[in-house]
Formats: sequence, C-alpha cells, structure tokens
Amino acid sequence: MKPLILALGIVCALFSSTVCDTHAFTCEYGAIAVGHKELPVKKNGHRIRFNHPYELTEDVIAKVLSNVYYKEKGLFKRKQTLNVFHAKEVKLLAPLIVRAFSVATPAQVVSVSFYSERLLLADRHNYGVLFMDNRNLNIAFSRVHKFQTYNDIMSEKKRHYYVTLENPVKKRRSGFWKLVPLAGQRLEPGHENWLVIDLSREIP
Repeated sequence: MKPLILALGIVCALFSSTVCDTHAFTCEYGAIAVGHKELPVKKNGHRIRFNHPYELTEDVIAKVLSNVYYKEKGLFKRKQTLNVFHAKEVKLLAPLIVRAFSVATPAQVVSVSFYSERLLLADRHNYGVLFMDNRNLNIAFSRVHKFQTYNDIMSEKKRHYYVTLENPVKKRRSGFWKLVPLAGQRLEPGHENWLVIDLSREIP
C-alpha cells in the first residue's frame, strides 16, 4: 500500500492544479480517483483470478485509453464514434493506472473514476474497472460521459456511492451508449460495456 500512496503523491505533484489525498488513495484533478477494489468476476460460469500484480508501461496504458471509443444511443445521439477519454485525461490517468496494477493483488481490480468539470451546463462522469486475464486487458464501464450537475459532483456521499458500490462487470448495456471495439479488441459476450483488449503484441 505504501508504494501506491507514494506514487500518487509523486504524480500529483507534477500538476500544479491537482489536489491529492494520498491517505484515501485518491488523486483529484477536477475529480479523479484511481485505486483498488476487491470484485468477483465470472467468465463461463467460473470466478477468475486476476493476473495481478502486473507490470505495464505508461505508453501501453495511454495507447489503450486513447483507443477506447463509444457511440451514443437515443433520439439526440451524435452519429460519430467518440473517445471515452480525452488527451488530458489519458495523461493524468496512465501513470496512476500503471502503478495501481503493479501493486494490485489477484483479488483486486483497478477502479477508475473521472469527472471532467465545466463551468456551464453539466459535468460528465466515467467509471470503470480494469483487470488482466492472461495477456488480455479487460475494461468494463458502468458510466460513460454521464452528465451530472455541479451539486451532484461535489456531493461526497454520492461520490463515495459511485466509486464503491457499482459493479461494472454486472452491467450489460446502457440506454445511452455502447462501446465500439477496434482491431485487437472485442466485446465480452453479452456485454456492450466491457472491452477485452489483446496486449500480446504490446507486452514482451
């Protein structure tokens, strides 16, 4: 645990507008949290044991995050595919995710919660979990660009609820979005919110 606390402090110090609470394993830029969560995940009816801890590089994680896309659903949807994470978010998240994977246990997923704050309209929230199964990086979302009011974002009670109680792997689809797999990616069977990404070419 101590190495993760130290890493969060070091990364956060690189950004002058970033505020960190290293004792709570959170690092805020707007509102960002990367940490660990014990989460049962089943495939083919059997609970899997994650290949954790796992050594990944920032370049690999940055490439993964930059290539996660979704399409909107609904009456007012945009037609084009859209990035889940933007460049600034990738830059902030990549080193934290790499460090979290390096000290995770075989029972822990890496959880990622990210709010992008704006002065007008509403703010958006992404929440998902990542884990390694063999050389496949799995990333499942329960929230993708979910719009909320400023009061919702600043509510500590709601933030705690979102981060600790939601289980993205139990979610199958959303009425507002679906992930779009690229080459080397596939959707977990029966899910529109869960990508399985083959990293065999990225990992020596």
